[in-house]
Formats: sequence, C-alpha cells, structure tokens
Amino acid sequence: MSVIGRLSSLALGIEDTPGDPVGADVYLPFTDVSMRGHHEPIEEIASKTSRIMDRDSVVGKKWAEGDVAINLDAVNSGYLWLLALGNETYTAGTPSQHLFYTSVSGNTPATATLIFSRSTDIESYAYAAIDELTTEFSDGLATMSASFQAKFPVAGAAQTVTTTSGTVFSFKDATVKFGNTLTLAAAASATAVNEFSMTISNNLEVIHQSGSADLSAIKNKGVRIAGRYTLFFDSETDKNAYYALNKRAMEVKFTGIANEDLTIRIPQFRLSEGEVTTGLDDFFVINADFVAEDEIDTGTGTRFIDVKLRNAKASAY
Repeated sequence: MSVIGRLSSLALGIEDTPGDPVGADVYLPFTDVSMRGHHEPIEEIASKTSRIMDRDSVVGKKWAEGDVAINLDAVNSGYLWLLALGNETYTAGTPSQHLFYTSVSGNTPATATLIFSRSTDIESYAYAAIDELTTEFSDGLATMSASFQAKFPVAGAAQTVTTTSGTVFSFKDATVKFGNTLTLAAAASATAVNEFSMTISNNLEVIHQSGSADLSAIKNKGVRIAGRYTLFFDSETDKNAYYALNKRAMEVKFTGIANEDLTIRIPQFRLSEGEVTTGLDDFFVINADFVAEDEIDTGTGTRFIDVKLRNAKASAY
C-alpha cells in the first residue's frame, strides 16, 4: 500500500565537482517536491507503404527537472541560497556569518545531489542546479521555491534521516527598507509592504552531446533578479520612482531568535512597473515591479545582490 507524501524525505548534498554524486549534507523539511525524470523518445516515422505514422522509436534525450519548496528559515535556506547565487564567504563567530553572492563571470553553476525517498523507490539526482529561486511572503510564513535541472535519476540508497532546525520566518519578522545607498537604506524607517516576492533567474541551459542520452552539462546563461512588492498608496514615492526612473537601494531583513537573521541587499534597482489599482470598496495600492541592476555599493562592497545569513552553523555550506 502506498504511503502519504509526508513520510517521504529529500536529502541534499553540495557537490565538489558538478555531476559527481555525493551523500546528504541536509534533509530539507520541504512543503512540496516535484522532481522527476524526463525522457523524449526519438520517433522513426519514415514511410513504409502504410498510413501508420509511428513506425518505431529509439532512446532520446534524458534529464530531470522539478521544483522544491520549503519554508524560509535561518539554517536550511542557506543551501538554496548557495546553489542559486554560487558563492559563499564564511566567517566564524557567535553567530556564524554566511555571505552568499552571485557569480558574474564564468557560467558553471553550483550543483548538488538530491536524493528523493518515496514509498516505493529512492531516486538520486546528480548535477542538480537551480534555474530559478523565488522568495516571497505576504501575511503568513515566508517561503522559497527552487526550480531544478539535473541528470536523469538513478536508484539511490536507503537514507537515515536526520533533521536540522532553524527559525522559520514569517511576515511579522520582515522589514523592507529603501534608500539611495545600502547604508542609507539600513538606517531608514521600514516600509510596510502587503506582499513581497523576488526571483533569481540563472537561465540554465541543459546540454546534450554525443555518446550518452543523459545530459552532459548544465551551464548558466545570463542572470537576472526581479520581483514585486505591493503597498498601500499612501505616498507618491514609488509612483514617482517609476515615472522618473529613480533608482534606489533595497534591504530586506528577517529577524528571528537571538543570533539568527537573514538580510538581502540590492545596491540598485529600477521599477519596471508601478501600477496603482483599487476597487470601489477597496484601498488604493501600488504594485511595484523591480529589477536589480549591476551596481557596486561603495559603502558595503556589495555588487548586484548579496544575502547574509547568521546562525549557529559553524561551517560553510
């Protein structure tokens, strides 16, 4: 008899060499997993004096893809930040500090091995890279959703599952601040937002070459960071920023228990949309779509984006 999805497990291990499988570094407390293998058989439809089109087929391209969703927390989220951004600087202390930042040159992604244990099988996905990572919150828990590309699954080994705890963040733990620089943003009063979302897009390309049906490589293409925030239309600040292309810095911070917090910093962003909407009996709100731009903040040294995660994890991810 099949068992419920809550009894399954998802292990993740950061690979030293892309495509070389590793064991588990963590068991992610996921809310959804849709990883699976894909196969595109190659049709053979040559004419053979018959109306039947599908005469034969041979093995074609194989790969894996799917999404992994978790609640945003102060420990487990670091694995997804590393895979999406590609780099980490670790500083020991109380708390430990993990600074994640994006690769701007080169196109080799950070990769992991995913091991998905279900009721009747265990599948291992090597060379798992994040195509898109979305972080968002409204009036509940903050969440992360990672879209993976990976090698075709192989049978995995049985796992002894352990859990890693970390503070789970919600909307009440979040502050969103704006300013002309990151230093000024950090010192500014928080702007109360109704909703917030941000997506890191690595635009992965899955490459197949001769000699194997499975993929031979996964490469990053252009990177983009974009998102949206919604707030009550109580001032013209964001409307004017959209109209005049006024560029600002942004800091989004989640504060948990002592020694656990998460800070996202974007040195410069533009608004690509600033729509003011309402209904007859609704409040006016502005929906601000933003795009991060390539800028180095002179006060912090941050380029494009960085994510600072402070927790009790006393080693790099």
